[in-house]
Amino acid sequence: MELSNPFCHTMAILLAVLLVAAAATTEADGALCDKSDKAALLAVKSALGNPPALSVWNSSTPCCSWDGVSCDAITGRVTELTVFALNISAPVPAAIANLTKLQILNLAYNQLYGPIPSFLGPRALPDLTFLRLDGNRLSGAIPPTATVFNLLLEGNLLTGTLPSTFGAAAFGEVGIAGNQLSGDASMLFGAKKKLNALRLSRNRFAFDLGSVELPEGLDILVIDHNMVYGSIPPAAAAAGRKWLAFDVSYNQLCGPIPQGRYTHRFGAKHFAGNKCLCDRPLPPCSS
Repeated sequence: MELSNPFCHTMAILLAVLLVAAAATTEADGALCDKSDKAALLAVKSALGNPPALSVWNSSTPCCSWDGVSCDAITGRVTELTVFALNISAPVPAAIANLTKLQILNLAYNQLYGPIPSFLGPRALPDLTFLRLDGNRLSGAIPPTATVFNLLLEGNLLTGTLPSTFGAAAFGEVGIAGNQLSGDASMLFGAKKKLNALRLSRNRFAFDLGSVELPEGLDILVIDHNMVYGSIPPAAAAAGRKWLAFDVSYNQLCGPIPQGRYTHRFGAKHFAGNKCLCDRPLPPCSS
């Protein structure tokens, strides 16, 4: 039967458009959760002991809606995974390696143990730029593949020296304080490097600070409680350098402290406990 009423005709067209749009939306929603990534996340959950906090991770709901999971809006691939401060005791799940479009991984402040897997880096996860594993009980050496732009491994039980691959890596932030690491960390420095934050505190690093070139954008340098020797580079006092944090206390540094605004800002406790550092904010150098 033909629709002689123009209004009815218009409504019929509108209804048809809405039905097509609804079908397209349903199809798009289905695409917003990659099946292989969903399987990987369920395997991650299982490896973590199926913690109650991850109960919404189940096969009947889209994985991109799960707590701690973010996806690419077009492809539905998982780009971010956060399992933060849930007191989970387990090794780092191997299934994370199957999330091949992962950009951000944050597993901080749990009770994760065992080594840092070698797949946590751009070799296996080419888009990974942010890796946060701080506040766990991870042990062993840092794998040479862990050359992500933002690397946060503070407060673990890591041992050994830094991998030689770190010398050529493009880091923006390195936080490895509060471990049991040793050896030379001077490879992280360099005038043209992109590094803007370096935290090495409370390890056993030993290198000549006076021989390094500070990265131009470095505004956080916290290396207290190590065995760093030599002197503070004059570039630390450069007029254009805006330190957000600076601490070289309790090392084996010597010589006059280069004078600048940072010496007023941070005070004596950030320079104390060295072999023979002198000048403001510490006592004057002897003549």
